[in-house]
Amino acid sequence: MARGWMRCGVLCLGVVMVLAAAVCTPALAAGEMGQNKFKVGDVAPDFTVTDLAGKQVKLSAFAGQQKVVLLNFWGLRCGACLEEIPYLEEIHKKFAGKGLVVLGVDTDGVDSQTVIDTMKEMNVTVTYAILTDPDFKVTDTYTNFLVPLTIVIDRKGVIQYIHTGFEKGREKEYEDAVKKVLGS
Repeated sequence: MARGWMRCGVLCLGVVMVLAAAVCTPALAAGEMGQNKFKVGDVAPDFTVTDLAGKQVKLSAFAGQQKVVLLNFWGLRCGACLEEIPYLEEIHKKFAGKGLVVLGVDTDGVDSQTVIDTMKEMNVTVTYAILTDPDFKVTDTYTNFLVPLTIVIDRKGVIQYIHTGFEKGREKEYEDAVKKVLGS
């Protein structure tokens, strides 16, 4: 009897894996995971959310200030996201004085204090703004919940670069995209 249940469990697991592969493979093969909501040249949808200090942050305000925005969607439990953060911090420090603003949007749907506490526990520190999205309004607008998702938005609020995922060795692409949009 136990063997019957084990076979059933293995069979069910196999079916789930085949279905998952069928759903994910076309997007992976096309390199479009998370990129189908927007394309380069689209106007970035505006939003207003709160940063970790409780200050309201409105995306369109940066276009009004002639700032380029690197918008990064990430999660506390996302290994690739956490691996990417030091590179984003480097870019922030290197280009903040040249008109770049880096905004990290936490996609976990938790409050600011949870993000602060978890980042502290994980020994993750950043000097750029971390935004919370507890009701997933911004996350739903921009992502398919595939993170990290990095978008570079020009001074007019137009998307100029989109990348989903993070692979070591490709971080220079972010810097190149930022340089291009900054005009430096």
